[in-house]
Parts: sequence; C-alpha cells; structure tokens
Amino acid sequence: MKKSVIFSFLLFSTTLSLVPFVTFSSAFTSENPIILPTTTDDNGRRPVPTLPEVLDINGEPLHVSQEYHILPLTWGAGCGVIDSAKIGNTKCPNAVVLQGGDAKLGLPVKFFISNGERTAKDVVRETNQINIMFSIPSTPTCDNGTFWMVGDPDITARGLRFVLTSRVVLAPDGDFTIEKLTKKSPFYKIKHCPSRSICPTCPCSDVGLTSHGGHRRLALTKQPLIVVFNKVQKSTTDA
Repeated sequence: MKKSVIFSFLLFSTTLSLVPFVTFSSAFTSENPIILPTTTDDNGRRPVPTLPEVLDINGEPLHVSQEYHILPLTWGAGCGVIDSAKIGNTKCPNAVVLQGGDAKLGLPVKFFISNGERTAKDVVRETNQINIMFSIPSTPTCDNGTFWMVGDPDITARGLRFVLTSRVVLAPDGDFTIEKLTKKSPFYKIKHCPSRSICPTCPCSDVGLTSHGGHRRLALTKQPLIVVFNKVQKSTTDA
C-alpha cells in the first residue's frame, strides 16, 4: 500500500514538472518566437511594442503628421528657436539652426515613422525611428528642402556632421529618434541613428549645438540639445 502511494505521488510530481517544460521549450523555437507585451494589434496586422510615448509640454503624446515646435529647454528672449538658414553659397535655406531671440517659436515640424514601422494610433514613441521635416510651403524661388538629414563630415568644422535640410523624403542619413533625458523628466533629446538597412549595429549620436559660420547650428555632438515639444494650435482662420 505504501509503495503504491509513493509511486502515485512520484508520477504526479513528474508529470507536473514535465508539462511546463515541454510547453516552454516549444515557445522558444525560431518558428514560434516569444512576443513581448504589446499595446494594440495595429488593426489586426501585427502587435505594436509597448514603448513610452513622447509627450508635449501639455503632457499629450506626439502624433504623426501633427505640427509641433521644437523648443530648447531654456527658450524665449535671448535663447533662440529652431529655424532654417542659408549656409554657404546657396539660394535656399539648407541648414537647421538655433536662430534669433524674439518671442517667435520658430519653424514648425512634423514627425513621421520611418522604415515602415507601425505605431498604435500614430503616436510617436521613444526609440521609434522617425523622419523630421519643417512644415513650410514651397515658394516660387525655392522648392525648399524640408526633410532633416545629417551631412558628411565638414572639413571647415573639424569633421563635425551638421543637420541639413533635403528634398529627399527618405534620405539615407535622415533617421532620428527622440529619447527622454531621465525616466522622470519631461525633457528630451534628439539622436541621429544611421539607417539600420545600411548599418544595423552603428550607434546613435546626440544632436547638439555648435557655432559655425555665424550661426548656432544643430550637429552631432557629445552634448545634446535638451528640448520640449509644443503643439501648434490651429486658429479658425487656418482651418
């Protein structure tokens, strides 16, 4: 009788230990990968990873194609705003700069998710690869390049790479990300990330400021420019 009870207990224990192992091991095959927690299923097409939303100064998430002003953490009189400028022998603006010191908010921008990524409710999230463009109309004299990209090393500026504007919608060096400075801070920095299709393992670089040619230019630096985002409020006359 005792032997029968002991045998039944051992059989039951062995069965319990084997079931989770078999289920768990099958989940780790290359054909059936583990899926991390997600937000929505993106209209049934595929899950969207849960990443922190990038928030504007009102605590609202940034939305794709909505207009925003990128503002330095200390902005206003004497601090400057994000704008475009003509650098060198060019007819049209070709550089992204911190310009002026008046109360204007600078040029508005729009964000787009790059590389075919999908994101729940068109919300910009931290570490999303994004494209940035100035939201400005073309003029008769300038078919303005509005998409941000990073240029080649500049020999006149000790090899620094500046943030330029381009007409190319998906420029090879036009991928950026937005990251929060610390988990609890409402402040962000912009990073440039080489295209993953060109260099999957290349690190991202901070976008900061440097003086060059009489301008404070956005460039890849060791010291990031700390920014916040302000949604452009459309008036009834703009609608």
